[in-house]
Amino acid sequence: MKRLIKWISLTLLSLFVIVAGLIVYINSIFKNESKKYVYKEYVIEKVDSNTICIGNNWLRQEQHGLYTLYIEGKPFERGFFAGRLTQPLILKQELTFVKQLKKIVRSKYYLTFLKFLIAIFDLKLYQSIPNESKAEIYGLSLSASDSFNYIATNYQRILNYQAAHDLGHMLSNMGMVGCTSFGIWNEKTPDGNLLIGRNFDFYISEEFAEDKIVAFVNPDSGYFHSFITWGGMMGAVSGMNEKGLTVTINAANSDINIKAATPVSIVARQILQYAADIEEAVKIASKFDIFVSELFLIGSAADNKAVIIEKRPGSQIVFTEDDNYIISTNHFQSVQNGFSVKSKEQQSNTASDYRFERVKECLSSQNRFNASDLINILRDTLGINNTSIGLGNEKAINQLIGHHSIIFYPKERIFWVSTSPYQVGHFVGYNLKEIAANKKLEPNFNTLIDSMYIKPDEAFLAHAFPRYELYLELSKKNLVHEIDAKGIKLLISLNPNYYNAYVQAGDYYVNCNQSALALTFYSKALSCIIPSEKEYDRINEKFTNCRKKLVSQ
Repeated sequence: MKRLIKWISLTLLSLFVIVAGLIVYINSIFKNESKKYVYKEYVIEKVDSNTICIGNNWLRQEQHGLYTLYIEGKPFERGFFAGRLTQPLILKQELTFVKQLKKIVRSKYYLTFLKFLIAIFDLKLYQSIPNESKAEIYGLSLSASDSFNYIATNYQRILNYQAAHDLGHMLSNMGMVGCTSFGIWNEKTPDGNLLIGRNFDFYISEEFAEDKIVAFVNPDSGYFHSFITWGGMMGAVSGMNEKGLTVTINAANSDINIKAATPVSIVARQILQYAADIEEAVKIASKFDIFVSELFLIGSAADNKAVIIEKRPGSQIVFTEDDNYIISTNHFQSVQNGFSVKSKEQQSNTASDYRFERVKECLSSQNRFNASDLINILRDTLGINNTSIGLGNEKAINQLIGHHSIIFYPKERIFWVSTSPYQVGHFVGYNLKEIAANKKLEPNFNTLIDSMYIKPDEAFLAHAFPRYELYLELSKKNLVHEIDAKGIKLLISLNPNYYNAYVQAGDYYVNCNQSALALTFYSKALSCIIPSEKEYDRINEKFTNCRKKLVSQ
């Protein structure tokens, strides 16, 4: 027995030494990064009431929640200047991330343990990111707050934030990422030229979607490009370059893979910076391995069409359509990937296929679509056959959770970006060619194109949206048991076609030990449009347990 105890003690000690040594080694790698760069502090100057700059690099607040950023130069300089100019926005977004992290990981001890796991995960992550991207991220990390060093170093945290889309996707196959994008061309547009529409429905919290940055990058190598981002994020999820090449990314069903690889946002950014057409984009994407499955919708002015690069860990397929449109939600469509058992389950058991069919239905509703028409599709909250499925339903194109919506017109290098709230606010227009031509910002330079302004959905904002906001407020009260039966009745009346309103009512009456009423509401929820089989099973389990309780009484 003593020998066994001794053997276990020695084994545990050896494992501790190995892990500790690995962590020391990994931390030394990150510390050595600082030795590669020499920099000096710059004075941030005020150009006008809305604009600050460092040399030729600048940040302008266009309006509440929308910023335009211009950076140029070598990778480290781009990151450094972006960090200094957007430092308050980096802090705000990191506070949002950490707030959500603490909701998931409540114990301080587990947070400390998480620091060790991050260190081990980051070794492979670090090795999988191009040196150019690492330099840019390191420059940005110099403006991160030291307040969160108990989680990881500034550089490690900012490095990990580039993989936020991947990690959110991996942790739940989760519903944090339920994006929709599509492209139309030829007979589907008034002039035959390509148009791209996309909703980026990556949800962390309401605060996360409050501040959008439209970044314009003039790199020392590659093409001038733009992408929509947030404080601390240098990877791309939606963007276009000077050649009229666009990239948007959508998550696809993926196996859990704890081995890190290149974040998909970094792959997308590399494509934006170095690809002039679809062929080059495909070639660049093939150089990288990723650790979740992803759909890259690539639009090209040169080719006047769009394709989808279906990437899985270890493989890549290009999916094309012979028609004059292509749609991407969250499932594979190619012969090689789309007909597997797992892919078919993804289509039928989640909201992906339903949203796909709704986009297809919308695109068949008229012959041609301009930018405003595409925005109407992106704002759509209805289900198939114009059925009301409740506001906030994951099966809707517009789930009212999105960080941004965007329309690209690649031929003219122009695009429209949504403003808060979600897709229902107004859309503002940018001309990438004009920004590229005016690299040095003059006072009161008009960044936005006034003639491209697209109105908000005024009817929705006046009537449906206030009701939805009140519904969300009541939902939060119900979650912490600060609501009464009258409040539950109001909650249902505010969103009467949404399955989750009835689930919440059922939960309320279970908490009140009124099983008969709870059963009625769970039954009503099960008769509504539910976004996934997993969610249906969860509600059905509540229904079954409630019925068993009634029978036993």
